[in-house]
This record gives sequence, C-alpha cells and structure tokens, in this order.
Amino acid sequence: MCAAVLAVAGCGADGGVRVEGSAPPSTPPKGPVYVVAYPGDPLRRPSRLALDEFNSVTGIRWESWGGESAVGTGELSGMWCLPGCQTTPYRGTITLSGLTWHERAGYYGRFTVSADGLPPGKARELTDRRLSVPEP
Repeated sequence: MCAAVLAVAGCGADGGVRVEGSAPPSTPPKGPVYVVAYPGDPLRRPSRLALDEFNSVTGIRWESWGGESAVGTGELSGMWCLPGCQTTPYRGTITLSGLTWHERAGYYGRFTVSADGLPPGKARELTDRRLSVPEP
C-alpha cells in the first residue's frame, strides 16, 4: 500500500503540473465605489465629506467618480480657519485615489485637497492623506 501511495504522489514530480489552454481573461472588478467619511459612513458621490475631525469639504461637484481616482471641486473649511472660513471657505479641488476592492465594492483610500491661499502647513497636511477603508 505504501508503494502505491508513493507512486501516485510522485506522478507530477518530474514534469510538475501541466496546464493546457489559455488563461481566463482578467476583468477589472465591477461594483459601486464609495468613500468612507469620518467617522465611518460609506458614501457615493457625496456633496459633503468629513475628511477627519478637523477638515471637511462641502458643496462638492464631482467631475469624475468610479475610476482609479475621483476629482471634484468644493469648499474646504475646518476648526483651524474659524471664524474667517465660516463665511468664506477655501474653494479647492479634492482628489480621491488609492481605489481598492472588497467584496464587490470599491473604496477610495487616499485624498488630497488643494486650494489657493491655504497656509503651507495646511496644504502639506491635506496632501496624500489616508482614508478609512473596510478590512478585506
């Protein structure tokens, strides 16, 4: 019996596994795409987005959504710029990137906000920041 098991186990040893035919086509994942707002609500094409506890973008108009990146324009404000930006927020562009797929849904994992007139430290703070995404 041992000889039979060894004979069967060694069948693929010399040549390895043999695969015939072409590989199935690789298709990109499809499904809805979300961004997870602070503190954790998944949203599709939101008109307002809390980026973290200090920054938010409102009045967003999306130029693109669902691809490798999403780009929109809106008004940036936060506790750091009060009271001035309460009446005159920073007009800027938000770019979402880092699209990952989990269970047939896509999630943007990074953001950058650029706006004219931002203090240099704030501009750096809003560049290539991480967003929450569901665990795989």
